[in-house]
Amino acid sequence: MNDIDEAPAWTSIELFAGCGGLALGMHRAGWNGLFAIERDPMAFETLETNLVDANAPYKAFSRWPNWMPRKNTDLVALLANSEFCDHLRGLKGSVDLVAGGPPCQGFSVGGKRDGEDERNSLVYRMLDFVELVQPRAVLIENVEGMARRFVSKPGTAGTSVAEDAIAKLEDLGYIASYHLINSADFGVPQARKRVAIIGVMAAGMSRQALHDLTAVAIERAAKAVRVEHGLPAEGNITVKDAIDDLAGARVVTSPDSPRFKSGVYGVAKSAYAKLMREGVMEGAIPDSHRMSVHGEGVRTLYELAHRTQTPGRLSKEFLLKNGTKKDKKVLLDSAALVATITTHPDEYIHYKHARNITVREMARLQSFPDRFTFHGRYTINGPRRRFDVARCSQVGNAVPPLMGEGLGRAVIEVLTTIGEIKAKPKTSRRTKVDA
Repeated sequence: MNDIDEAPAWTSIELFAGCGGLALGMHRAGWNGLFAIERDPMAFETLETNLVDANAPYKAFSRWPNWMPRKNTDLVALLANSEFCDHLRGLKGSVDLVAGGPPCQGFSVGGKRDGEDERNSLVYRMLDFVELVQPRAVLIENVEGMARRFVSKPGTAGTSVAEDAIAKLEDLGYIASYHLINSADFGVPQARKRVAIIGVMAAGMSRQALHDLTAVAIERAAKAVRVEHGLPAEGNITVKDAIDDLAGARVVTSPDSPRFKSGVYGVAKSAYAKLMREGVMEGAIPDSHRMSVHGEGVRTLYELAHRTQTPGRLSKEFLLKNGTKKDKKVLLDSAALVATITTHPDEYIHYKHARNITVREMARLQSFPDRFTFHGRYTINGPRRRFDVARCSQVGNAVPPLMGEGLGRAVIEVLTTIGEIKAKPKTSRRTKVDA
């Protein structure tokens, strides 16, 4: 089914799709993916296996058009192709949403902020795509730093990428606003703070009115996601809730890496763990649960941290004193949320065992269900990390699916409400005159 003439309700396209965290969430919220664009071959393999293939466990893209390559593709290169742009123009009126999370390293507060970073320009290539397709709505998800203003150069005013993107959306005929959100509110066991820009075609609506409408929709969607999935309506999902059944009480040879070990599932005691394991056989070996092989020095360091350190980020003094030059190591707190998961599993020490957390444990902390499998190399070090996306980076860069589902629900509510407002007959302002 590649024709779009009879497209189902709530049709979306995703850019910078990564391994598919946002796409999975949008699918569960009721969106029908038309196609997705992702540059990296390993990330696209994960996306395709889980969300695109005929036998994918989550069939999020069932109407992929023949003219769109079903492989890893670069958005900038596609936009330079006039034939591709003609196809995009042909989609006008048939697409409800263009969504995506452009690479964020240039304005991430967790790294070096650089207003000149070429990756920042990809936000504007997304807007070029929007201009061609003209969807009813636009969703841009990104790091909190997107809303922070860069230090201005002499003679210029500093601005944030979020503010600039909103201004450009308004130039294209959209009303847009941004919202600061926290993944923990959606039932993710992680304090991952993000910016969500939502723009809609809504002539006559003010930015403030859209902001207020969207804020209510996001809050309502966050609660609905938790309740619908059987999670507590309030309170945080802890690290222990998320990964305790993966701790590895019974260790076996890793199925995809014979030199490594993997843990077999333990008992799922929390509602969250049970949700993550839906559709997975008892006694199975979790996907991507390969455990690191540490040298004696690292094991000694981790055992010492367990005995003497408070959970949280370990001090530089402790790390240097005990023979490591790593300046970031986090001893997970089993009774709390984890801070934002990065692309480096070696930054996180398991709360119970003297080892780093696994890719599967990272995925649990991001709310990826266990049926969602990851593909490509486990890790990549050195300069290639900037260009190749190994499993750990796929997970760390992803939108948590539960949060993606909440955003998808919120956009549907906003579009539905705007449609209802437009459909209401105007009330006459004439006053009744006495006879």
